[in-house]
Amino acid sequence: MAGNKSNGYGIASLVLGITSIVFCWVPVVGLVSGVLGIVFHTQQKKIFPNGLSTGGFVTSIIGLVFSAMYSLMWLLFLILVSSGA
Repeated sequence: MAGNKSNGYGIASLVLGITSIVFCWVPVVGLVSGVLGIVFHTQQKKIFPNGLSTGGFVTSIIGLVFSAMYSLMWLLFLILVSSGA
């Protein structure tokens, strides 16, 4: 790497994206890490776009979608259980 081109945000984006996929079944953890992964991707893209940040963006989107699906599933489950159905 030359000069001040850093991969810090790209690595953080990739790690958070993987975390959002692994913990997608935990509603808050998957959603928060997915959103943070996307935020770090945009920060890295402003500094020096690279493959790490793109990978982080893709994994964050996948984790965010899975987390949203699981969150909706849990919400629906809680509504059904509380209504006595």
